[in-house]
Amino acid sequence: MKQKNRAVFAAVLAALALLAVPVLAWLYMQRSMETITKINMPNALLIGAGDAKPIQQLELGNIDVSETSNYKDVVFCVYSEKPGIKYYLQLAHTTNIGFNYEIYKAELSPQDGKLSYLGKNYKKGNLLKGSYLNKKPNTDYATDTYHAITYPDSNGNQTGSYDKVQTSAEPLYWKSTNEEVLPNEKDATGYYVTYYILHIKWDENVKNNKETDMIYIMVG
Repeated sequence: MKQKNRAVFAAVLAALALLAVPVLAWLYMQRSMETITKINMPNALLIGAGDAKPIQQLELGNIDVSETSNYKDVVFCVYSEKPGIKYYLQLAHTTNIGFNYEIYKAELSPQDGKLSYLGKNYKKGNLLKGSYLNKKPNTDYATDTYHAITYPDSNGNQTGSYDKVQTSAEPLYWKSTNEEVLPNEKDATGYYVTYYILHIKWDENVKNNKETDMIYIMVG
């Protein structure tokens, strides 16, 4: 039987604490897949795969939509060499595939963790509260509210004149409702770490047509 799959490319970006990055510029600043880098400076917040592994190890390649569970969980984390840093978690993604994205708190749980990821066991916690900032009512697509900043013209000006963008390529922007806070104690990684699970789910409408979506995760 021919395998059903969808390709999802993840561009997960390190961001800086205390840096006022407007939500409007998330994709404009970091659309290139080549910008997946760590930014080292005092009080830097970093995003990693589970267990503070390099972000390149975040396992978001081909997703097999024939799985009976109809979902995929991947673990990522926010970490720093400094304790107690506050931040908002932010997500941006295109809508070419009929995936639904949720973020849950998580914790390392060697004994009873039900999710095994990159050699460690994790327990899923509560759903992280948040909301989309530019979603059209009763649809899964984005408004053009942030179009001019996401897609500047050829000179880099935010005029909104660039109109060769498919509906599904206009990204949705999501932001956590409350500030997150790094713990005050290091874990076994040697960092102050908060773990999360990106929960990707789909229904029977996701078929065997190869497509791609871009996913961006940021903190700021």
